[in-house]
Amino acid sequence: MSKIPIFAIITDFGFDFAVASMKGLILRNHPDAKIIDIEHSIEHFSILSAAFVIQKVYKYFPNDTIFICVVDPGVGTDRGLICIETDCYKFVGPNNGIFHYILDNLKAEDKVYKINNHFINSHSNTFHGRDILTPSAIELAKGNRTFLSLGNKADMVKLALLVSGAFVVLYIDGFGNIKTNIPIDSIKSDLFNICINGKNNPIKFVKTFGEVSEGELLCYKGSNDTLEIAVNLGSAKKVLNLNVGDILKINN
Repeated sequence: MSKIPIFAIITDFGFDFAVASMKGLILRNHPDAKIIDIEHSIEHFSILSAAFVIQKVYKYFPNDTIFICVVDPGVGTDRGLICIETDCYKFVGPNNGIFHYILDNLKAEDKVYKINNHFINSHSNTFHGRDILTPSAIELAKGNRTFLSLGNKADMVKLALLVSGAFVVLYIDGFGNIKTNIPIDSIKSDLFNICINGKNNPIKFVKTFGEVSEGELLCYKGSNDTLEIAVNLGSAKKVLNLNVGDILKINN
């Protein structure tokens, strides 16, 4: 008995019929497929946030899940489309840095491929998610790799901000909590300053939101093991006027 294919989708499309068209295409080819929406509310064009989300969720999925990742501000250009195949998972998406963390953790036996989009007779210039990436995922679920060409790992794009080692705002959730790439061991005391645009902001390192007063700034070890910044019963994004991609400095 063949396995039921599992597809997981991440986009910045929002609540849009575009996602439904991708799902419909999958179900037309694999009527028994399981399709999981990871997120469609990624900040528009934010490859950085998409890379963060992919890294933090993929390991919780069953083996053989195929991830269709479409945050693609360069759609229609020569940025290239790729497939990454590890011992447990497959990822398809643009070669624009969206797989930064996946590429960081590749094993020697893992493979990267270029998707030969000429295997599609006709496609739009603006919706490769539906017209190339979803068909690629469908073929992978069938065991077909004839549309792939082996790629060079050195040619895979990574995100310059992360390569530089900067501390960065990676993602902001619906509560206005700020998720960063700051390692917890960078924090040397329970009270320190986060420097934003040259301004120091005093902040407490706590275990729970309730350890500070309502409206007070705080930070904590997030569920993803990096530093997160919040305001108790408020929005750290609004208080600190931060956006994804902003650089942070720690002054202990």
